[in-house]
Amino acid sequence: MARVRRPAGKPEPKTSAPAAEPPEDVRVCRLRVRLPPSAWLKTFSERHPEAIIEILSRHDLDGLRSLSEVRLHLRDAGSLLEDVGRLPLVEEVEPLTVGPEVIHFRAVHRTSPVVRVFRELHLERRFPFVIRDGEATWVVVASRAKIRTLLERLRAVAPDVVLEAVHHSELHQPLGPLTVHQSDLLHRAIAAGYFEIPRKVSLTELAQRLEVATSTLSESLAIIEKKLVEQWPEVGSTAGASSGT
Repeated sequence: MARVRRPAGKPEPKTSAPAAEPPEDVRVCRLRVRLPPSAWLKTFSERHPEAIIEILSRHDLDGLRSLSEVRLHLRDAGSLLEDVGRLPLVEEVEPLTVGPEVIHFRAVHRTSPVVRVFRELHLERRFPFVIRDGEATWVVVASRAKIRTLLERLRAVAPDVVLEAVHHSELHQPLGPLTVHQSDLLHRAIAAGYFEIPRKVSLTELAQRLEVATSTLSESLAIIEKKLVEQWPEVGSTAGASSGT
């Protein structure tokens, strides 16, 4: 068979690679879970159902132990630090700040199998998250397939897991329109139950806990709410239409 001679200096034509498939839509999901007995704060939070427990961070120390930073909101909270230290799964407690209604501490404790599920799936819960009366609320960012796998795996170690909400839009920057200070203030107000219906804490009580003037807190929360509403144009337009503007 005769060979076709290609003119010198002309490279072989390249076959175009198939176009990469677009990544699967990312979901921002909120999960509500009744903590299993292997969760180190389960018994404490059930023993004190009125307590609001903020898990600020968690880090692996080794394959079996974690270091968590926690803020506990509860009347006479300062007297309960020893109770946390006596929990069966806790090895060590280091107080950071102790007040009459808020204690901030670090704890070394056994790692729950729940954490291992997230680790094996290369997923993470967003911090801070809140535990109250044996129940935690987590926000997880993942593809639809991974969320489905996560729910299946979680239910093997924590059967009472509920997918409460799913946001299908593209992710915004972590803090969205809020500054770091505003984001922290919002998280603390949520953790205290200020936005619950009915409210668990009044504006005045929240201001006392945060050690700020009530008028300052009111203005700061109003600015945060305005920024969050403006982030979702359809919310603002709906509100305007309903008010007749």
